[in-house]
Amino acid sequence: MKERINKILHALNENLIEREEVIQLALLTAIAGESIFLLGPPGVAKSLIARRLKHIFKSGKSFEYLMNRFSTPDEIFGPVAISKLKDHDIYERKTEKYLPWADVVFLDEIWKAGPSIQNSLLTAINEKIYRNGQQEEKINLKGLISASNELPAKGEGLEALWDRFIVRYFVTNITNPQKFNDFIRTNFDPFKINLDDKNKITEKEYENWQAEINEVVISDEALNVINVIRHYINEYNKKEDTERPIYISDRRWKKIVKLLQTSAYLNNRIKIDLMDCFLISHTLWDEIEHIKIVTEFVEDAIKKHGYSLKFNLSYFSQDLQELEYDINSQTKKVHIVSFYEKKIHIINNENYYKIIDSNNYLKSRNYNKKYEYLKITDISKTKTYNRTRNQIYLYDINGQKSTFFIAINNIKEDSIEIIKHDQWGYGNTQQLLSIETDKKQRKEIKKIRPHQAIITEWNKKIKNIKESINKTINEIENYKRNELAELKSNIFVSRNYADIPEHNLNQTIRQLYELKLTADKLKNEYSNIY
Repeated sequence: MKERINKILHALNENLIEREEVIQLALLTAIAGESIFLLGPPGVAKSLIARRLKHIFKSGKSFEYLMNRFSTPDEIFGPVAISKLKDHDIYERKTEKYLPWADVVFLDEIWKAGPSIQNSLLTAINEKIYRNGQQEEKINLKGLISASNELPAKGEGLEALWDRFIVRYFVTNITNPQKFNDFIRTNFDPFKINLDDKNKITEKEYENWQAEINEVVISDEALNVINVIRHYINEYNKKEDTERPIYISDRRWKKIVKLLQTSAYLNNRIKIDLMDCFLISHTLWDEIEHIKIVTEFVEDAIKKHGYSLKFNLSYFSQDLQELEYDINSQTKKVHIVSFYEKKIHIINNENYYKIIDSNNYLKSRNYNKKYEYLKITDISKTKTYNRTRNQIYLYDINGQKSTFFIAINNIKEDSIEIIKHDQWGYGNTQQLLSIETDKKQRKEIKKIRPHQAIITEWNKKIKNIKESINKTINEIENYKRNELAELKSNIFVSRNYADIPEHNLNQTIRQLYELKLTADKLKNEYSNIY
């Protein structure tokens, strides 16, 4: 299958420049039975893609039409059969050569279509049914490609039709100068492709593929990534500055998953992998400014959460947390120790200590008792304790400086020792004055060596945890060797994106080694208690 799809893509891309991705998406949506919208200026090969795409089907038929505001249903779905209306009074259309008859349809400037055309398109796109007169006809439509140089206008009832286009892609002119020169020099028939009949898709094959695609497993990784993206979108929409919220209906998510299943199936897989999930970025945006936002959401979800379920580290973390709690409860005894700390008073945005002059020492030395505060910055400026360099002024409760000073001899935890006799600073008497303090408490932990039987049990638990971690690391390394090559060969996603899931795996391995280190630290903690 994969080889065959690669041959089809090669034929579709032949002689086209910088159109590989849009052709991959057009092929993918056609095989998934979905629709794609191409936004871009005229002349960037939008209709050419549709004309080429019909050739991948045996007896493939195509229909294309340029819409305008005067377009009628007759021009899209076929004219009314006059003979039936006249002879049998039956209103039916002759649909041959029109949209219900075609395998691949290209509708240019689709937003110019009138309401009657839009309503018929809704059923045709979603259910592959066209109501022709009094009966419903199953139509052959496989891929619908629509195009415009603008997005649907707001408030004109186009939301339902816009929601039907699962893939949206912005097509630009050729950007590489050398490739542009190659394009100018090349002569070829743009509407034909060189594809052997044996590689073309038959109607029977297409029907079988649809059934088999539905059997592709939606992996836990894919579901997790989708849920993370939905969370990102919800958080984005809650922001106050979000003028244009991103809306994804449940029906749209269902069709997005179908697209991922198709990608996995065409890549010879029975399960969606993370590389398939990169396709989601082409399905979420409604506005041009959304493209960068949703691309970052998708890449971030895969990078950070891609393998969080496949290689779940929470079990190891929980085991280590429980073991740490057990070790702490058995080896550590907490004591409450009381201590005193100088109380800080704030006066006019300055910090002060308050002197407790219980013996009226300062008052007896001609100090006014109201001056009982020492500015902390004054104390911190003192470098040595001597009479001449440590003379500090006292302050009152309003921050007013006194005319008196004291000479500091020593500062202790809860008191201050001064040298002072009189108001001129002379004297050599030492006096110990208390400083107002707050009583506080702190926890001190005393370590206790547990019984040897308990240590033996802990050693056994740590050994088992580390062995399980090593086993998981080996599983990831094997997965990298066996699966990353497959990730890089996805035919619908650039191999450059494979670095992102690989980053997730490497990050998981680093976290596992950190958990091993945590286990070793726990062991050292109780082993070194004597």
